[in-house]
Amino acid sequence: MAATDEELYAAWRAGDPDAGDALARRHCPAVLRFFASKVPDAAEDLMQKTFLATTSSGPEAGELRSFRALLFGVARKQLFRYFEGRGQLKGEDMMSRVSLADLGTTPTQRIAREQDRELIVRALASLPMDDQIAIELYYWQKLSVPEVANALGISAGGMRAKLHRARAKLRAAYFELSDGGSLDGFEDS
Repeated sequence: MAATDEELYAAWRAGDPDAGDALARRHCPAVLRFFASKVPDAAEDLMQKTFLATTSSGPEAGELRSFRALLFGVARKQLFRYFEGRGQLKGEDMMSRVSLADLGTTPTQRIAREQDRELIVRALASLPMDDQIAIELYYWQKLSVPEVANALGISAGGMRAKLHRARAKLRAAYFELSDGGSLDGFEDS
């Protein structure tokens, strides 16, 4: 039986490099996609920094509820530090108000291959980053509401409300970009 992420994390924190390698094989592709949709040119570097920060500053193994929530919470902090280091964000609360489009990045040009996917990605990019991250973690990374809440550092109830508002913003942005089209798959659950 394969070890769980949490078991591998405990072994990695205890100094087992093979456990860290196993976690990297499992999660590097998802973390790389997370960054590539926001800062394609820095995605590899940010992915590596995320894994390093996860082991050096993460909770003790016995306190960990979800490795994926921890990992994407650290990834969010690395993304903030990246933009802060470039002088584009001041204060982590800006992640709830500033979109990638506001920062002048165009990740949609790299990942959009089909017209509908392009519209979804553009609509996501117009959202505040924390809203975008919440939607991505919930829908694409398949984290549960409590896991996404943990990654964003808010309560599960607050996360449900954030997802509800973020989906409404996404639908409105998509509607505007698509000249009145509807966005399927992002209904409230």
